[in-house]
Amino acid sequence: MLLDARSTDYIDADILGLIHDFQHKTAKARGIKLSMAGFKDKYPQIKDRIQFLDYSTRAVQSSLTPERVLEIFKEGNERFREGRHLTRDIGRLVDATSAGQFPMAVVLSCIDSRTPAELVFDLSLGDIFSARIAGNVASHKVLGSIEYSCAVAGAKMILVMGHTSCGAVNAAVDLICSNQTAAEATGCVNLDSLVIEIQQSVDLSTCKSDSAWLPGEKAAYANEVSRRNVLCTMRMITERSSTLEGLVQEGKLMLVGALYDIQTGMVSFFQTQGSSKSPLAIPTVEAV
Repeated sequence: MLLDARSTDYIDADILGLIHDFQHKTAKARGIKLSMAGFKDKYPQIKDRIQFLDYSTRAVQSSLTPERVLEIFKEGNERFREGRHLTRDIGRLVDATSAGQFPMAVVLSCIDSRTPAELVFDLSLGDIFSARIAGNVASHKVLGSIEYSCAVAGAKMILVMGHTSCGAVNAAVDLICSNQTAAEATGCVNLDSLVIEIQQSVDLSTCKSDSAWLPGEKAAYANEVSRRNVLCTMRMITERSSTLEGLVQEGKLMLVGALYDIQTGMVSFFQTQGSSKSPLAIPTVEAV
C-alpha cells in the first residue's frame, strides 16, 4: 500500500496522528507493507519510505538472479494488463538515478510506438537498457550495445521482444512474396539490410499473392513470422557474440524471447534449448 501525500496542501494534526498509528501499529499487525510518499518536507513527523522496488540500484542489480529478473518482468506485465501500475515519484527517481545506472536487463524490441518496454512491463527509470530497431533484429551495432549492457554494466537478462501486427514483418513478407526489394517498393535506400534479416524467418514455399489469402490468414501468418523472427534473433545473438554466449553458459545471463500482443497487452515468454544454463518455467521452442 502507498500513501501518497504529494498533492496535499494541508493535513490536519488529527489525521497525521491516525496515519502515524496506522503506519506503526495497524499496518504491522495486518502484515501490510506500507510505503509513504510526499510527507518528508511538509510533515516531518512522518517520514517517506518506499518498500517496493521502484528502480534498480547497484545493490538490487547485484542481488538479482536472471530467474528473478524474468519474474519481475512477468509481474510487471500482469500489472500493466490489469491497470495496477506501481505509483512512482518520478522526480525522486530522476535525482536517485542521476549518479549512475544499474539496469537489471536489456530489452531488444521493435521501434513500434505501441510497444514501449518500460510501460509494457511497468518498469521505471534506470531499470533496463532499451535497444529498439524495426523488426527487433540483431545488427552488429545493436550487438555491441547489448554486449556492453551485459558484460560491462551487469544486466542479467536479454529479452528479445517482437509483437503482433508488426509493420516491419508485414513489409518483409509482402516484399519477399512479390520478389521486390525495399528500395524498389518504398524508395528507402537503407531499409533492405533490415528487411533481409527478417526475411530469414519466411518460408518462401508458403508465400501467396495478396488475393490468395483467406480472411485473417495473412495476419496470423505474419504473427507467426514475428515469433520465428524473435527466435532467429536469439540465435544470431549467441552465434555472433562469443561474449554473450559465454555469459549464458556461465549462468550469469539469460536469453529470453517474447511476443507482445498489441490487442490484449499480454506478453508471451519463451526460450530455446541454449538460451539459459538452467531450464526456465516457460515454454521451450526450437530455434529457426
